[in-house]
Amino acid sequence: MPRPPEYDGLLKTGSFKEAVSNKDSIAQFLRTADDMAAAAKLTMPDSARFFLAYEGMFSVVMAVLEFYEVRPADTGSHRATAIKRVAVDLKLDVPKLSVLSRLHDVRNRVTYRAPLPPITKADADALRAILEEMLPTAKTLIGV
Repeated sequence: MPRPPEYDGLLKTGSFKEAVSNKDSIAQFLRTADDMAAAAKLTMPDSARFFLAYEGMFSVVMAVLEFYEVRPADTGSHRATAIKRVAVDLKLDVPKLSVLSRLHDVRNRVTYRAPLPPITKADADALRAILEEMLPTAKTLIGV
C-alpha cells in the first residue's frame, strides 16, 4: 500500500527519515504493543500502567511508520510528529487526538522535567483506551 502523501512532506522537512520495511520487525512492534496493552490492564500503580500504555502506543506508531518505510528523524518533537501522523492514519477522532497529544506531553513532563503533579488513574485509563483503539486498526492497515 502506498504511503499517504503527507509522509513525503515530512521526509522533505526532515521530520522523518527513509527506512527499510521488515515484516518481522513490524510483527515484533505489534507483539510488543499487544504485550503492553495486556500488562496495562493489570493491577499496578497508575504511573506503571500509563508508561506501559505509552510504550505500547508508541510500538504501534513504529509499526505503522515502518510499514510506510519511514522512521522518526532525530529532531525536536520527533515523537510528537510521529504520534500525530499515525493517529490521523488510524482515524482517531479529533477529541482523542487532543487527549493523545496531552498525554504525550504528560509523559514528557514527568520523564524529563517535573514528576509533579503525578500521573493520574484517568491519564492511565485514557492512554490504555487509545492504545486499545489504535492497535487493531493498525493491524488491519498493515494486514496482520
